[in-house]
Amino acid sequence: MTRLIAFDVDSTLLRVESLDTALEAALAGREDRGAAKARLHEITRAGMSGSMALRDSLEARLKLAALDREQVRVVGEQLRQRLTPGMAPLIRKLRDRGDVLHAISGGFADLLEPVLTDLGFGQGDIHANRFVWTGEAVSGLDTDYPLSRNGGKAEILNSISGQADETIMVGDGMTDFEAFEAGAADRFIGFGVIAKREVVVAACEWSGASYVRTVDGLAKALGV
Repeated sequence: MTRLIAFDVDSTLLRVESLDTALEAALAGREDRGAAKARLHEITRAGMSGSMALRDSLEARLKLAALDREQVRVVGEQLRQRLTPGMAPLIRKLRDRGDVLHAISGGFADLLEPVLTDLGFGQGDIHANRFVWTGEAVSGLDTDYPLSRNGGKAEILNSISGQADETIMVGDGMTDFEAFEAGAADRFIGFGVIAKREVVVAACEWSGASYVRTVDGLAKALGV
């Protein structure tokens, strides 16, 4: 049986939110960095819990601080050291088992590709948003790409899971659960190791989906 397992990235494969990490670095020199950082985390939580539209959350966060190519490059390298402990060996075990793995993220490929490449994901396995650039500065995001909006993960899963006997979505946020709820995944495993979102816990309890609080628990839920 062929299994396709789709992993969320931020607060799942990574122990941080990649966009927030980049924006926090950009905010570091500002006098109001404390208030701006608090606002950043508030917007992120709203997007991940479903109380704010994903695109609105992404656009609002990008407006908080200016990002340039060098900052994106530096943070992309730093993220290679921010893997969730235990995830790299689990990924290897799943591939050795014969599972097909994809990374599906509402984050940005410009930041995530270095660490995902380290984990063995190829270009065709990485699905993430893209920055829009004006010269050396980030001026927005590609709003035509499905992952820039709610429901986008279901669209991506439907486009890649045709040959799979079972499709599993693993993630910490409501955008991950939405893919399962829309019928694009046969199973959903809520991942509460890095960020426990009560709305996701409740959604799992309501739907009968799994919810794990350790990487070992995730491995058991995946049968490895």
